[in-house]
Amino acid sequence: MDKVKLPLFADVSAQLQQSDLLVNPADVHGVICGLLCGGVKLDSKAWLTPFDELINEGLGIPDSLQPLLADVYSSSEAALKDMTLGFELLLPDMDQPLELRMEALAEWVQGFLGGFGMVHSVTTKASDDVKELIADFASIAQMDVDTDDDSNEAEEAFYEIVEYVRMGATYCFNELSDGETNLTPVLH
Repeated sequence: MDKVKLPLFADVSAQLQQSDLLVNPADVHGVICGLLCGGVKLDSKAWLTPFDELINEGLGIPDSLQPLLADVYSSSEAALKDMTLGFELLLPDMDQPLELRMEALAEWVQGFLGGFGMVHSVTTKASDDVKELIADFASIAQMDVDTDDDSNEAEEAFYEIVEYVRMGATYCFNELSDGETNLTPVLH
């Protein structure tokens, strides 16, 4: 399978700004991933209604954004299904200030929690590990962004949190998703 590319943060941001949807690309991607990881039916349409309810209060997604959002959904689903594709979070590029990237990470996690909560039922059996991940994500979503600390240590901490969130989302998907995943281990 060819590697499915997630659209660039800047491209998604530009298209969102051109529409009437005033949301951050990280939040959009977080909601979509939360829906996927919470167990939404894996098809090209089941995610649209809960996504619209969370992002646009049920008013409908602008036609101009539908192809972009479909690309974000399909690339995220493919990457979560096939671990060799390298699931990534939609965050600003490394050349952006750390504060901006940290805010986007918090928004991604908040979106993830919203999407996850929309489709993950209390009656669904989640392991203690998933419950712990969701609790950790809630803490990450509330993280305080220290604008004065732009050190290497802060950068390293940021990337460790991103990696934890990335792997946590993958873990949730593998445990709770609606479809079959390709869990072929990657040997290094």
